[in-house]
This record gives sequence, structure tokens and C-alpha cells, in this order.
Amino acid sequence: MKKLSLLVLLMALHATMGLFAQDFELPCDNLNYKPEVQTVLLFVDDNPLSDPIVPLEDMMGRLTLSFDIIDGQGDVLNYTFIHCTHFWQPTEIQRIKYASGYESDRLDNFAFSRNTLIDYVNYQLKFPTEDMTPLISGNYLLIVYGDDLNDLYFTRRFMIVDEKTHISATVPRYPDDLSLTDTHQQLDVKVSINSYLTGNTQQYSFLTIRQNGRWDNAAEDLQPTYVYPDYFSYEHHPETVFEGTYQFMRFNTSDFHFQSENLAHIRQNDLSYEIDIATCESRAGKAYATYDDIHGEKFVYVADETMDSFIEADYCLVNFFYKSEAPLTHEDMYIMGAINDWRFDESNRMTYDYRLHGYSCSLMLKQGLYNFMMVTADRNTGKVSTELTTGNYWDTNNVYKLYFYYFNTNKGYDELIGYTVVNSH
Repeated sequence: MKKLSLLVLLMALHATMGLFAQDFELPCDNLNYKPEVQTVLLFVDDNPLSDPIVPLEDMMGRLTLSFDIIDGQGDVLNYTFIHCTHFWQPTEIQRIKYASGYESDRLDNFAFSRNTLIDYVNYQLKFPTEDMTPLISGNYLLIVYGDDLNDLYFTRRFMIVDEKTHISATVPRYPDDLSLTDTHQQLDVKVSINSYLTGNTQQYSFLTIRQNGRWDNAAEDLQPTYVYPDYFSYEHHPETVFEGTYQFMRFNTSDFHFQSENLAHIRQNDLSYEIDIATCESRAGKAYATYDDIHGEKFVYVADETMDSFIEADYCLVNFFYKSEAPLTHEDMYIMGAINDWRFDESNRMTYDYRLHGYSCSLMLKQGLYNFMMVTADRNTGKVSTELTTGNYWDTNNVYKLYFYYFNTNKGYDELIGYTVVNSH
């Protein structure tokens, strides 16, 4: 895991108010540091399903941040951001070269929940603003904190792209390894070369590929397989081969009075709503069936269009159960998707119940539409796989997000100069 010393961050921010009392480490990753922080959304314009990436020439106010503090008091919070390398480490250049304006700003736009069983405070922010503006392209880490940076609430990744090249990609029917023909998807990628990419371009160029919203299996730091006069080719590259997985399962909690698809039971008590998801089991080895999904994302809303989903959507306890006659011996099982910010930690690790013969887990979720799937993680390597739980199928419609970085030796940082999204089918 790439980490950043907060002492280094202090220097990078040129802080003048003594924000730190100690030196500790902060990963440049999407992380929540307080359990009361829930439903962190970071998206572009009015599209909650979009990636947090905006063009350098048209970025002002286009990123929307929304999050809830359960049982919050409406305290004013603060935020800042830092520039990162293509490999999500802190950039070594001074802040004045990648940001203008203040070093931090206040998060004072909040509202208390209305007519909900679980009380929370919803915060919203549209940025960048003139008070704090990124100056260059690349990876950024948004940091939300309380009185000082020792009081971290959460961090989120976002990106700014300065399009100077074109990326194209295809998913051929047959990968190089024919034994993976029906189970895996291989990407063949081309990146155009133009006059902007001068010098030892191949050495200073890096490609990252993500499958859906995942970072755990991202292919990062890729070098081209072949270099042609006018483009880079990433073909026959083992790191561009991904498990095909399966379509995500889905459920909808936007209306607590309607038992929609995959909801087994809905209960209400004086404290909250509680929902049981229909029992899941392995789909591996079964006939593939296609249906629409939102590629593992979540869409928070309430069915009543007259209500404000940001402050009138309630929270509910959602119970998951995965049928398994015996526990896994070498793997742990997790719920995967934006439902848990694509993380794998104790909050979404499933526990085996010998009495019920299966794995269970409960998550507190805001009303809306959710995609999810069960996956396993090897206890020794940490590698996440869908082979045992969903199976892998070439037919699956996955979304692949491609980012092309160029380390500009004159400027001393990784520019993000290409970005595209392709569907596998």
C-alpha cells in the first residue's frame, strides 16, 4: 500500500497553524477513518455513477462531494487536496506548482436529515473553487478532516486529465492463453504518439487499467509491448488479462413498503428498518445469464420523487447470507462493490455460521439501488477472485477505465494526458 507521511504532507501544504501533533502515515487511497462517516459520494456534474475525473480546461465546480455523519452535530469540517504520482504516492513538487489559493477550506454546507429513523447530517461540496484550484493534471487525493489533520474523517481519490493523446482498446474473443478463452477478458490497447510526447517517451509513459470500480486488481505501471512511429501497443500483455467475473447482483431499498427484486424480508422497529437479502449461493459452473447492472456501483435515492434523497433517504440494516456447506479453508469471503467503496476490510468480511451452513454479513446502507457480488481473498496473498463465488465468463459486460500518464521531466511530475472508458461487449 502506498503511504504518505503526514509530516511530508505538512511540509507540502506549507501549513502555518501547527496542524500536526505527531508523525504518522496516511495511505493515498479511498478510506474512511471514522465509523460515523457513511455514504461518501464523489462524482462529476449530476451523474452519481460517474468517475471523479474532470478535464483541466473545464473543471471548476464540476466535482460533487456528498457524505453523511451519523448522529452528527453539524460541525464545520475542513478539506484539502494533494497531488499524487501515477502510482498514488505523494508528488515531490511544491504545492504552489500544483494548486492556487488557500491550502485548505471549510466544509460548512450541511443539512440535518428529515423524517428518518436514523439521524444524520449530510454535507455537500462542489469543487474545485476559485479559493482552491488545481493547476495541473494528474492524480489527486481529497482529504476531509476536523480541527486538524490528526482528526481525519476520510480520503478520496480524484483525477484531472489534460487530453493530449488518444487511447483505444478492444477485447478480442480469444486471449493469447487459449485455456482462458471462456473465463477471462484480455484488453489490447493502443495509445497514439504525437509531438507532445518527446524525449524518451516509452520510459516515462505509464498505463493504468481498472475493471469497473476496482483498484485491487488494477493493472498499473504498464509499459508498451511494442513501439511504433505513431502509437504504443499494449498487446499480448499478461497484465491486461482480467477474470471475466459475472454480472453483479442487485437490490433496491428506495421504497421500504415495496418488496423488490432480491429482497426477502423488510422489517421496521422503533430504531430502524432491517432488510434481508435473498439467500445467495455460488454461480460458478452454471449457465451464464445476462441482465443489466450498473457495474458494481450504487445509486442513492428514494422512490418518492418529491423527497430530497440527500437528507430524506433513511438508513437500514441490510443482512446478507451466502449458502455454503462448509467454510473455505484458505480464503476469506467479502461483499464487493461500491456498496463498501470497493474496500475489503472487517466491515464487509463475511463470517461463517456453522448452524446455518453459510456466510453472513450486515451493512448499514442508505436507501437506493445497489450492485454487489461475493468474492474470496486468499489469506496469504490477499488476491481477490470471483472463481469460487460467481464463476468467470468471457460474456460478462465489464467496464474498463484506462488512464495514460506521462512523466514530464521538465516539470517533474506525472501528467494524466489520456483517459477513456470501454465496454467489454
